[in-house]
Amino acid sequence: WYQRRVREAVVSTQSTGSSGINAEYGDSSTIRTFFTNLPFPTSSSCVVHLRAVQTMAKKTGELLLKLRGLMTQNGQLAAYIVPSDDPHMSEYVSSNFCRRAFISGFTGSAGTAVVLQDKALMWTDGRYFLQAEKEMDENWSLMKAFMPGTPSKEEYLSSNLEKSSKVGIDPKTCSVQLFKTLNKQLRSAGMELVPVADNLIDKVWDDAPAAPSAPVFVHDIKYAGESASSKLETLRKKIKEKQCSAIVLSALDDIAWLYNLRGSDVNYNPVFYSFAIITPDSSTLFVDEARVGEEVRSSLTETSTKIQPYDAVYSSVKELTDRVFLPLSTNAAIAQAIPAEQWCVGMSPVQELKAIKNEVELQGMRDCHVRDGAALCEYLHWLETTDRDLDEVDGADQAELFRSKQDLYVSLSFDTISSSGPNGAVIHYKPEKGTCRNIDKSMVYLCDSGAQYKDGTTDVTRTVHMGTPTQQQRMCFTRVLQGHIDLAMAVFPAGTKGTCLDCLARRPLWNCGLNYQHGTGHGVGSFLNVHEGPCRIAAGNRMSKYEMGLQKGMILSDEPGYYEAGEFGIRIESLVEVVETEDIGPPDGRFLTFRPVTMAPIDLRLVDRELMSGDQVAWLNGYHATVREKVMALWEKQGKSEDLKKWLVNQTREI
Repeated sequence: WYQRRVREAVVSTQSTGSSGINAEYGDSSTIRTFFTNLPFPTSSSCVVHLRAVQTMAKKTGELLLKLRGLMTQNGQLAAYIVPSDDPHMSEYVSSNFCRRAFISGFTGSAGTAVVLQDKALMWTDGRYFLQAEKEMDENWSLMKAFMPGTPSKEEYLSSNLEKSSKVGIDPKTCSVQLFKTLNKQLRSAGMELVPVADNLIDKVWDDAPAAPSAPVFVHDIKYAGESASSKLETLRKKIKEKQCSAIVLSALDDIAWLYNLRGSDVNYNPVFYSFAIITPDSSTLFVDEARVGEEVRSSLTETSTKIQPYDAVYSSVKELTDRVFLPLSTNAAIAQAIPAEQWCVGMSPVQELKAIKNEVELQGMRDCHVRDGAALCEYLHWLETTDRDLDEVDGADQAELFRSKQDLYVSLSFDTISSSGPNGAVIHYKPEKGTCRNIDKSMVYLCDSGAQYKDGTTDVTRTVHMGTPTQQQRMCFTRVLQGHIDLAMAVFPAGTKGTCLDCLARRPLWNCGLNYQHGTGHGVGSFLNVHEGPCRIAAGNRMSKYEMGLQKGMILSDEPGYYEAGEFGIRIESLVEVVETEDIGPPDGRFLTFRPVTMAPIDLRLVDRELMSGDQVAWLNGYHATVREKVMALWEKQGKSEDLKKWLVNQTREI
């Protein structure tokens, strides 16, 4: 209610014709008058903070007007779809492909914009509802995907456009499967899906960033654990099993993993823009050759891999004969260059191979998580003991500084979510100087962070309270912790899908009428993308036929949460390794369970022990003993202070 009244006040002042710095957001005296008349006390700092939230919304009216003009010029399009995707269906994209963010102002990693001649709509999931509302202006309407009563994009267009309407989309930003689905639904409603080869957003984006050009580099075998030649041999066997004569790879992490190469084209994801075509007797990498140095060229020569220009893939696929395997990440433009009768569309066999880590990768993940946990502990200790006034960005920067001092550190693995109080309720919140909050030690503080190391990738969330939490906060935190532990203790047969386990993490919350609007777990790469398929742990209503069952050697996150809008957010996230149980199940098929990989304490000030079972308490005490042992051993080698060690002992004490 409060934020809605603020928004209404700001919008109403826009019609007053104010000049100067307040022209866009209204006269400051008008805003102050509004706040002084509210039926409860406010402060000037509150006014400044909420005005800053409003300034986050990008003004899109003029851009939409230009876009609609182009829609008319390009075949009288009634609607134009702007996905988040680049030509590789990446979750995170380089800045030159951030078209949806440019046209809408919404910067979340997931979402699809649909622009009609009289309105603009944004579909996104529950992680981003609050963020989207803040970042989009009055020209946009939020469509809460997966929520009751919210139609899908296809359903909305079919119901709200006239028959014979044309809907446009750039086929390079649309997967082959999505294009087929959209086309089928629109055709059944008497409409036409039109592939628009020249992206219309690019035509209104005058200062679009240049494409990435940093060099590609080799990922050493001592971290990869398997040669590229061996991986190619295995992949060719997989292609043969699928009765195909070739595979076209588009997913950037698939290509990086297969060739043991890495890049820096996408922030925090060590990948590079490329395609690949593999046949029984050839391997071709489509990448800007200027980015390939001698070491990379030598590595590719060992696998008899040829180099072709990046865009040449669209002509090269036309030369393929017989059946061609097209992973789900293949864009529609590539698929349309191949006769449909040659298609074999499915889950990438590289994703399936990559999801099960080899022993070198697993050891690297275990090792880097000890170093990462030690850095996070240093940050949390520093945060508790410093007398400085800090905002959320200061906190994120300091956490990064501690990590950067660890061996084999390369970069962060995503933007640090450093969120105090109500900002913690924004699930994928990103603090910005000038609009973020100070870190208030009397409020709940949520920090979701991670890093890329040469031997692995980390992702961890810890929620802490540096003062005295309320009983409500302790209850909510403990319910989240119970779900985290119950999932970590799960025992299940090999091949069980993560969606079958998701309810274990939600049950303690559901029993209290609580829930969270995001998945419970995702796969994680080895010095690769922090979000990796095809394994995951998510609610059953999001089950996919392409989801891979859980197998020994996988790494996933365990991250239930709870969020009260305008109050606080709670999430506890650790990475876990799928391992065999010692004696459960038959000798030739032991059941599986999870073993924590993340080494960072859980804040005991927020734990209500009386709510927990004996098994849950025993798990927590055992986990903390392991954290204390491993982190302390590293600190002994690093010569850390006694104060820091005493802090860790207290944080990991038995309850």
